[in-house]
Amino acid sequence: MTVIGVDIGGSKSLAVRVDDGDVATEERSKLDRSMSIVDAVALAVDKVSDGPLEAIGVGVAGLVRAADGVLVWGPHVSGIDVPIKAILEQRYGVPVVVDNDANTAALAEFRTGAGIGYRDGLLVTLGTGIGGAIVIGGEIYRGGSFAGEWGHARIEEGGLLCDCGKRGCWETRASGPALARLGREVIAANPGGSLATRLGQDEVTGESIVSAADAGEETARALVAEVGRAFGNGLSDLISIFDPEIVVIGGGLGSVGESIVGPARRVVVDSIHGGNLRVPPSIHVAALGQAAGAIGAAMLAKELLHVR
Repeated sequence: MTVIGVDIGGSKSLAVRVDDGDVATEERSKLDRSMSIVDAVALAVDKVSDGPLEAIGVGVAGLVRAADGVLVWGPHVSGIDVPIKAILEQRYGVPVVVDNDANTAALAEFRTGAGIGYRDGLLVTLGTGIGGAIVIGGEIYRGGSFAGEWGHARIEEGGLLCDCGKRGCWETRASGPALARLGREVIAANPGGSLATRLGQDEVTGESIVSAADAGEETARALVAEVGRAFGNGLSDLISIFDPEIVVIGGGLGSVGESIVGPARRVVVDSIHGGNLRVPPSIHVAALGQAAGAIGAAMLAKELLHVR
């Protein structure tokens, strides 16, 4: 049985081909924002395709109506009311399933990754934005369709403009672009400083600042800690609402590890509702790394074949 899973995020795509349950090929690419979402998925599929396939699973960073595979809208991807499932089924002649990328990542992590053995938990993705998935009784909870979009919870009245069009969203203070913005502000204010010297001509991104922090650059470490604390404040709110057994942190920036998650975890311990009268849930970095969304999408594709 050969299925393909694709994860389309805000800045990258990642595809896996799964042959008889094993990941045979993995391919990640920078997302071409000029392409339509369907063409971006098709390009990712074609990169890992090697002969006949039986189904395709897709995870997309945005509001996805999983019942009919329609991307309703997303702040970091192009298209409104795009019938991804229908178009891809016509193009490839195989069954297709489409869901939010955090839901597909949660499926993979709670079946084969950091969430194994837990029935109730959260997956929080940290990358171009903040997304997430809710696992209750071992199953993904979708609400009406779009549960888990807590990156757009308003934390600051009249705050920074978010890609969603609102101001003061959580992800404006805790995300890859938020970290990059802080880095650019520091470099603009001190172009001869250690951070500017360290990054040189490299593009200032969340990942490049985390890399500099991991290499010991003090300014970068301070910026990463600042974003980590903002991330931890939001996690504390989620824990107060859901009381999960475990929180798994994934996504392009969350998968980096303790650089971001360490400061966030300390904030949770210090600020959780009930303080030292309760035990905070386990907070773990996603075991499957950035491939979790694509692997989970492939799992959905495999399930689709069994249903049919």
